[in-house]
Amino acid sequence: MSVNLTTFVHSNLLSTLSYDPYKDTLFLAGDLLAKSSEAGSLAILDFLSQRQQGECFPEIHPTRPEKASGSVARKGSDCKGVYAVRGNHDQMIVQWRAWRDWFEPLQLTFPSANLHRGRFSVPSFPSVTNSQSATHDVGPPVGTGSQFLALIESEWLRDRSTDPSGVGSDPQEWADIARKRAVGTWRAEWWKRIPQPGKGRAKKDWIMFGDHYWIARDMKPEHAKFLFSMPLVIHVPSEHFFLVHGGLLPSDPRRPADDKRQPLAHLPSSDDVMDEQDVDGYDYALLKIDPPQDILQDTGITGNLTRHEIEELRIAQERSILRDVPHNRDPWVVLNMRGVRKSGKVTRRGDKGTPWAKIWNGQMKRCNGFKKARSDIDSDPEDAEYGDDAERSITRFGLSQGGDKDQDDALPCYPSTVVYGHAASRDLDVRRWTVGLDTGCLYGRRLTSLVLTRKAGGKPTRTTPPDDEEGEDDEDESSDEEEDELDEYAADGPFGAVNSRFARVAGGSAVSRTRGPKTWTRPIKFGDKGSDLEARLVSIKCPKAGDFAGP
Repeated sequence: MSVNLTTFVHSNLLSTLSYDPYKDTLFLAGDLLAKSSEAGSLAILDFLSQRQQGECFPEIHPTRPEKASGSVARKGSDCKGVYAVRGNHDQMIVQWRAWRDWFEPLQLTFPSANLHRGRFSVPSFPSVTNSQSATHDVGPPVGTGSQFLALIESEWLRDRSTDPSGVGSDPQEWADIARKRAVGTWRAEWWKRIPQPGKGRAKKDWIMFGDHYWIARDMKPEHAKFLFSMPLVIHVPSEHFFLVHGGLLPSDPRRPADDKRQPLAHLPSSDDVMDEQDVDGYDYALLKIDPPQDILQDTGITGNLTRHEIEELRIAQERSILRDVPHNRDPWVVLNMRGVRKSGKVTRRGDKGTPWAKIWNGQMKRCNGFKKARSDIDSDPEDAEYGDDAERSITRFGLSQGGDKDQDDALPCYPSTVVYGHAASRDLDVRRWTVGLDTGCLYGRRLTSLVLTRKAGGKPTRTTPPDDEEGEDDEDESSDEEEDELDEYAADGPFGAVNSRFARVAGGSAVSRTRGPKTWTRPIKFGDKGSDLEARLVSIKCPKAGDFAGP
């Protein structure tokens, strides 16, 4: 019997966590859609859009049986929120849906009789491999975009049914041929308004009749509203962490980390303005983020700072990471990044460049509070994993070198944490200041969550430690070999067996994955030293990938 991903998540992981929507806030790290059947993706959107409207579902209240009776969802202000960041697959669906919203009501008229030709001669599908030709009926013109989409969708479904092992099995190849057939007819006017896959960054976008296309077509308006509202990054300033799908960079990798224009290399100020040359020198369009004037306008930075002032400056500096590092304002980067090349260019290939999490942790270890920088950072055992590449990374990306107490490499900042997904083939990757949670449930491995709870008697207060505590490095990192990440879909590659058996967790030995229990829990370090937060990982086994086909 097939297992629906949505049912699996609700019934297994949320039950294991004793999730209570009246007490617990739920965060999702992106790629919510196109990871199971279309029905599963739409069910996830049902859940999220209704939760956004304040509806709590009795069927997933394992800890509150008194609320589990009845089939009507409870609606009220006491239901805690569910928040999600956008993943790269979610973005593909957003693009298709936004395009459909424009295209479907579009109307075209065809005054030229030449565009009304009823028949035309073009190579037939078999001619992809031979020289046969056939005559095809172009049909009468249609007047709206929705009518044209309905027409070509029905034609593709027909050809897929009649020729399942031929061109009909490849939707993009079918679309390319259909586009060529339409040249010189009324259909060409519609086809030229339908986007095509690009090159480089865009080579996975706009795949006609792919999973993302159909989900975008079939979702409800409230689904689209929720999907469009999903941010690229969630910043939780009270706990000093970011949630993102792909990754973030602590500094502009085109400059040294201690360059005074870098956000972690100086105290934040309301006068900070991003250098327009940085924008002009960046190859892609950037999102606009205004400076945090509301925080900084009343904060003085002369003399000794109070704990409250330090906290406000710290939040402003975290916001400046999002604003002043151009890469963090590039949607493609935060959705797709896995590494950074020596040139400073981001790559989604895990086997190229320096892993962004290594860059983040290396610079967070250099944070020494808002006072005169000092060099008391311990060495990073991860550097040995990359051999000669580590020395180049230290120079380019400002990673902590350690060892030399006389070297003034500290930065005027406080560390913050990034929680992310996306890197399934790297498996669980938990370091002191980054938490990578994607453990390949889609491929039949595991589904893992990070649970943050307050210690008994704890209150939601900010936890900035005094400056003199920031120089202490309390990290005890694992030195186990870290395998290069494969392509997102290549779960069975040469390192697949290693990554499926072990997960790298900072502060301890590798966790066995092959013969481990169906469910395991492990505490980890998270956030500031002395914080009232307790963090633990909870992981459950997933069904085999084939079982996600849905009903």
